Amino acid sequence: MTKNGVAEARNPFCGYLMVEAETAEAAADLFLDHPHITVFPGDGIDIMPFVT
Repeated sequence: MTKNGVAEARNPFCGYLMVEAETAEAAADLFLDHPHITVFPGDGIDIMPFVT
């Protein structure tokens, strides 16, 4: 959804994992040397806040 209405989008995510951390930086630190970013070239992990 954009300010102009519904728009086509692509989301390359293939799964999700919820972690609890004090900050986004602390959450990112949990994934240092994670196989998804060390074994598969070009892969990464997005850190996004989740408000409950």
